[in-house]
Amino acid sequence: MNTFLFPSIAAVLALCSLPAEAAPRKPAAPGVADFTPLSDSRAGNCAAPVEAGLAPMGTPTLRHCAWSQHLEMLYWDVLPANPNTCLPAPAIAWHRLGAGTRVVLRPWSAAWSGQSLLVQTGGLQQTGMVWRQENGQWSAVLWRWRPSERLPTRNWQAGHWNTIAQAVRAIDAANPAPARTPLMTAWLDATNGKPRLLGSETWRWISEGACLDLRTASLGQAQLHLPYSRDDARLEQRSAMQVLLARRFPAAEWLRNFTLIEPAISGDRTGAKFLAVWKEGAGMHGQLWIPLRSEGGTVRARISSELPAAGGGAALQEAAKARAALTERELEALAHAWEARHE
Repeated sequence: MNTFLFPSIAAVLALCSLPAEAAPRKPAAPGVADFTPLSDSRAGNCAAPVEAGLAPMGTPTLRHCAWSQHLEMLYWDVLPANPNTCLPAPAIAWHRLGAGTRVVLRPWSAAWSGQSLLVQTGGLQQTGMVWRQENGQWSAVLWRWRPSERLPTRNWQAGHWNTIAQAVRAIDAANPAPARTPLMTAWLDATNGKPRLLGSETWRWISEGACLDLRTASLGQAQLHLPYSRDDARLEQRSAMQVLLARRFPAAEWLRNFTLIEPAISGDRTGAKFLAVWKEGAGMHGQLWIPLRSEGGTVRARISSELPAAGGGAALQEAAKARAALTERELEALAHAWEARHE
């Protein structure tokens, strides 16, 4: 027998006697994504692919189906930050969740630690939420239920669906919706379907790839009296207002002088509304003035955005023109939404 083999065999036996290193455990799903207790069914595979509208959310961490494919749960453990947008990860996920359920959701609020949805479209009921977990990461879950055609089965499913919906919607108690002002209501209408964020000082949204901020001013008098009636709006008033604006912003490049906005429907007897658009440094700004009939004051809203870092020269000028045109369209949309809501 070759005695030189004994040390090698002894070493192998010693290694085999060491305790095996445990495989890393996957983190447990949170309560709102704990499929079996909530559905009272064993988690199974899903026969159909993920619906196309939810594809922008990325591959879910968990996806389970049960109730003969009538119940589906999708859970995203970590919502990645999107480097190509100015909105935080939960705001983008909230918008995408709404798009995937084919409904328009109210804007994400920067003050929220989470928010839920409960919608019914056709024969499909859906409930889901975006929330911040205890470790600080943002997650999302979506449950989808298509009730059975058999009444006894549907009633059984409905009882468990109510349990699921209650678990998901429990987060809403700590996240009340902010009070809506008349201007906010018009802004919600004008930005319908776009990714949005309600901040503490600004309302932010994405339009045609540009990140836009809207700041409001308290109700007050304009530097120059602005008439409520379109019939009382005079060219001399607009010229005088432009002079005042030029003095206030001496470094501005005016891409749209102080202008009377046409109503959404030509010939409608709407109140007068005015806008101006200017570039200052690397920023594009546009302001809307809405004179009020009864209060005698003026609602003011300013849209601002940072211009893209173009190469300079002609490219920079074209980028500025395009952003100025976008800013003017957004101001007009806001003015027309105000007309529809408040006039």
